[in-house]
Amino acid sequence: MTNNPYDQANAGKANFEWTYNQLDPRSYFQALGALDYDIPARAAPIFLKTFSAYAAARRRGALTVLDLGCSYGINAAVLKYGCTMEELREHYRRFDGDNAASHQVLMADQTKFSDGRPKRDIAIVGIDRAQFAAAYGFWAGLLDDAIPENLEVGGPSPRAADTIARCDLVISTGVVGYVTERTFWQIAACQPPDELPWIASFVLRMFDYAPVAEVLGHFGYLTEKLERRYFCQRRFADEAEQHHVERLLARRHLSTAGLESNGHYLAEFFLSRPAEEAKARPLAALLL
Repeated sequence: MTNNPYDQANAGKANFEWTYNQLDPRSYFQALGALDYDIPARAAPIFLKTFSAYAAARRRGALTVLDLGCSYGINAAVLKYGCTMEELREHYRRFDGDNAASHQVLMADQTKFSDGRPKRDIAIVGIDRAQFAAAYGFWAGLLDDAIPENLEVGGPSPRAADTIARCDLVISTGVVGYVTERTFWQIAACQPPDELPWIASFVLRMFDYAPVAEVLGHFGYLTEKLERRYFCQRRFADEAEQHHVERLLARRHLSTAGLESNGHYLAEFFLSRPAEEAKARPLAALLL
């Protein structure tokens, strides 16, 4: 396994690292909202169908979901509370003119989420190396638990390993590229072999998911891709970023015509399940 085979690909992306670990989510939504960042909303219908299929296959009621690269709990806001991305952008934009302190934003979110009623009965555990962001998601009431750890550099703490082992599904929306197969190895290694979670990943086309699928295969997973379906993540920041992505895809002999050429990062959906479950009901049938 490598340190990060995606470093060269990431070198041509606009750098929003400064937004990922602030005391509140405002800068994140300011920067990415300006580029119509929308992958949590685009992913939600697929995730919800996957959750329902898992519950039926495993005969489970309320589910616990591990959000890999959870950031400030945005997937939780969309999946658990039914928020739209535009609602979230407007919600945090309202604080800009007030010169609100971060603790005031947090208190408002605690009222909105901790004291609110979730739309869906899902427990969401967040894991992210951005400790402030993950902690914010937890204290705001979006995340039911938070694991501020970096599995690229070492195994999970005993508490984190126990929490990961109790999750029914693992989801991600764009973290692949920042994390590698090393993180997925650490997550799979926590699991009892007869209770492997389903792993549902939205991955930008510029990144090769094969190394992750190969690692998961060692644990008994079969990984399927949802064919001919593409999901907008955000607009390119500028022409240089777009040309960089188009060059990367051309090297992999992937056409961008009518896809990235239209000006957006595009993601594909991958689902990894224990082989016997995947063979019993292929992905295309699962999402009907």
